[in-house]
Amino acid sequence: MSVVVVIALWEGAGRAGLSQALPPFTDVVAAFGEILTSDRFREAVVATFRAVLIGFPPSVVIGILIGTVMALYRPARWTFDPWVNLGLSLPLVSMIPVIIFVFGLGDASILAVVIIYTLPILIVNTVAGIESVNRDLVDMGKSFNAAGPTMFRRIILPGAAPLVLAGVRLAAGRAIKGAIIAEQIVGLIGLGGLIQRLGGAFAVDELYAMIIFVGIVGVVSVALLSHLEKGVAV
Repeated sequence: MSVVVVIALWEGAGRAGLSQALPPFTDVVAAFGEILTSDRFREAVVATFRAVLIGFPPSVVIGILIGTVMALYRPARWTFDPWVNLGLSLPLVSMIPVIIFVFGLGDASILAVVIIYTLPILIVNTVAGIESVNRDLVDMGKSFNAAGPTMFRRIILPGAAPLVLAGVRLAAGRAIKGAIIAEQIVGLIGLGGLIQRLGGAFAVDELYAMIIFVGIVGVVSVALLSHLEKGVAV
């Protein structure tokens, strides 16, 4: 109902001509239909999704591995903690110039942004997940002389899985966001570049259509991962 109300208010404000920056919602829907069939849109979608699909899986693997090591070994925790906190606190835009300086203008910089932007949340959630495992279960495993690999596979991993998957869900949204921001700054390619060009051309209807499309993709991606997370928790 809230979505319906917002759309109705948007349409009314657009029809009233309150601002050139707020076109009627029906005009945005029409622009959405037109832009979906364009070659530039398909090329932008392929570029952005390629960056996310290439950069996100390694981030998940590396983030979970680092988080696991940090949770199980105190020296690793002391070593990585400052850098993880730095990655969480620094604004993404402030890191992109350095990334461009290191990796140059191109796909490598966009992949680096995706990985760097998603790693901290994956590491933090993995550490929190392992540390939240029921200590009674761990003690029970020790009393039955469970070896390290068996303890990790049978007790620690299942207990930490819900929070780890929550980190994957949050990181998926950050991966899409990071790719689009990087595309806007690095080389005006992909969906980020298309959004930037539409804004520069004052193509307001198409600009809102692209923003809505990105929002829908993000919401659907997070919802699918949330469903997977709940299934594991059950």
